[in-house]
Amino acid sequence: MKSRIKLDDYYSLLTPSQQQVSLDGRYVAYVLQGFRKKENDRYQNLWLVETDGSSPPHRLTRGATKDSAPAWSPCGRYLAFISTRPHELEVASALAEAEANDERKKGGKGGDDKPRPQLWVLDMRYGGEPRQITWREEGIIEFDWSPCSKQIVFASRDPDEKQQAYLKSIRGKDKDGEKGPLVIDRMQHKHDEEGYLDDVKAHLFVVELESRQAMRLTDGPCKETEPRWSPDGQWIAFVSNRTGDADNNRRSDLWLINPSGDTARRLTHGDVNASWPRWSPDSRRLAFVTPLQPENAYVLRHLAVVDADTAELVGDLTVSVGQGWSAIGGVVPDVVQGGAAESARVYPIPLKRTPWTLLTKDLDRPVVGAPVWVNERELVVAVGDRGQTRLALASLDHPTRIVLPALDRYSALAGHITHGGGQIAFIQSSPASAGELYTITLDALRKATPESNSLALTNHNTWIAGRETARYERITYPSSDDAQIEALLVLPPNFDHRAGRAPLMVKIHGGPMAYDSPDFRFDTQYFAGQGYIILLVNYRGSTSYGEAFCESIRGDWGPREHDDLMRGVQAVIDQGYADESRLYCTGFSQGGIMTNWAIGHTDRFKAAVSEHGMWDYVAAFGTDDCHLWWQDDIGVPWQNEAQYRKMSPASGLMNIKTPLLITAGELDWRCPLSQAEQLYVSLKKRGVPTQLVIYQGERHAITAPKRAIDRIERILKWCE
Repeated sequence: MKSRIKLDDYYSLLTPSQQQVSLDGRYVAYVLQGFRKKENDRYQNLWLVETDGSSPPHRLTRGATKDSAPAWSPCGRYLAFISTRPHELEVASALAEAEANDERKKGGKGGDDKPRPQLWVLDMRYGGEPRQITWREEGIIEFDWSPCSKQIVFASRDPDEKQQAYLKSIRGKDKDGEKGPLVIDRMQHKHDEEGYLDDVKAHLFVVELESRQAMRLTDGPCKETEPRWSPDGQWIAFVSNRTGDADNNRRSDLWLINPSGDTARRLTHGDVNASWPRWSPDSRRLAFVTPLQPENAYVLRHLAVVDADTAELVGDLTVSVGQGWSAIGGVVPDVVQGGAAESARVYPIPLKRTPWTLLTKDLDRPVVGAPVWVNERELVVAVGDRGQTRLALASLDHPTRIVLPALDRYSALAGHITHGGGQIAFIQSSPASAGELYTITLDALRKATPESNSLALTNHNTWIAGRETARYERITYPSSDDAQIEALLVLPPNFDHRAGRAPLMVKIHGGPMAYDSPDFRFDTQYFAGQGYIILLVNYRGSTSYGEAFCESIRGDWGPREHDDLMRGVQAVIDQGYADESRLYCTGFSQGGIMTNWAIGHTDRFKAAVSEHGMWDYVAAFGTDDCHLWWQDDIGVPWQNEAQYRKMSPASGLMNIKTPLLITAGELDWRCPLSQAEQLYVSLKKRGVPTQLVIYQGERHAITAPKRAIDRIERILKWCE
């Protein structure tokens, strides 16, 4: 007999990701994440499975490490990956001894106690232990194989002597063991995933697989990331913001450099914010993803293709900074001309336009993952479409069309896809099934009903079959201005509204430029298992419903999203499902913001939980890591304080009567702890039942499994 999902089941959840198909299409290597209950942490190991499903998945690596980014060598013999595993005890090759010895003494840990991610290679022909390829002091970020399989290009932070001394000081590794002061000179001075930022740049290096000797490829005052080696071996593409003011704009261009590092070219011209560059198999073109307005976070990200032979010679790459612009911008003028937001949009003005081809121009749907070339003229890419991530076929010759899964299916794909030998691999989940690895052939993907031709390769979460799970329903209803709003209704196991109404929990997604999908979510299933109906609303501002739908909230957060949420609540009540005397509201990040807004604009909720949200946007400016976003939306607070105040949930303070649980991450730089503290003290002073929970050491996301479970438990107890 099946039982309801228990909190302890969280430790059984296994999550596959980062799958990579071998070039011959026979195998898929992938990352599998799990939890260690006693140690209260996560691990990531590599697994391997055949694409025909003829044998069960095989575990390649073990241990409490974080292995990631598996990549097959073009020859098919090697599998490279990034890992935080301990370093090799011995180095049996002619490494550059000065560098190797120095970094080995430091443990390759950058001066702290955490091992930095390094590059490792498995020999898939002969087997054995993985071989360590790099010993970078700051670790490596990403990499790509050369077409000859003898070299690898990688990106790595590369501090000079002065920067090394500074890093050592702030990490408490000086002679006295005390941490030195943080010295800040950057506009973007913090980031949630990284903490306070320094001036160390990431540069590109090429390492020989056999000798493990590395050669620096780039240098200078800008960082270079996302390296991609052309199939013909002639060029390495990379992404770099070389405006000279990267903290004040989002103008990352595509550049090319030859493997010897003596010739560089510029491929895009400042009118993009390029990401995920991918070479066509014939090396003639580069596909990439970019919005058409780089600093506007609400516009669609498109799939673009540019011919490699349009790249312009730039000479010395290290001095190719601040060139190609009629203005760089960055400093907000004291005198406002036009509106406050328009006046503050002081972004670079490029002198040229990139001669691209936009393959998703007429789709009105955002690209949400890296494109994959399947031949010289055709690509597969993930797009967001009406609350689902779906696969689309793009072509240089035909309009892009969305093919998998069908919109009437309650399933969702992850954005990462990969291709090899005619096989396409992706991760798919449904409300009652956690994410698993699937493949489909390119020929089958082109057919009218491709779902029936996909093959499940893994079944890591068999325990879910022994649990009762909630079922999903889609509902639609009009907004106050007649926009069509979609929502997902999560119904408790065996729910029958004829037997009585159930309590309703509104669970608000973050972003706001995101969307709720019909995928497996542990917390949602647990809440439903406790008898709650869960309402997931894709309110205005959500992506996957077109650019106008998303951009409608730009510069004016709050009223539209709230209207969409509350109309959804009423729709569920009108269906006879929800008990209107037992309504609850919660959300994380932007969902926390909208929870704070909701309780200031309605008293219908019995209780609410605001998770890692915001309260006062004036106070947030400069303390979070989103100053460029605020600037683009509504200008700067000293020039537009009224709009900042109007948009802030704090504007509804005097109306709040709803008991509120507030959670926050101690080191959250996206939605700082100070925001939660201000909200907490304000409600306490007014006598509103309020509690503040601070997760020590956590940033914006909850990472430790015990804290993830604690979060779920506290939400339920507060509502009860």
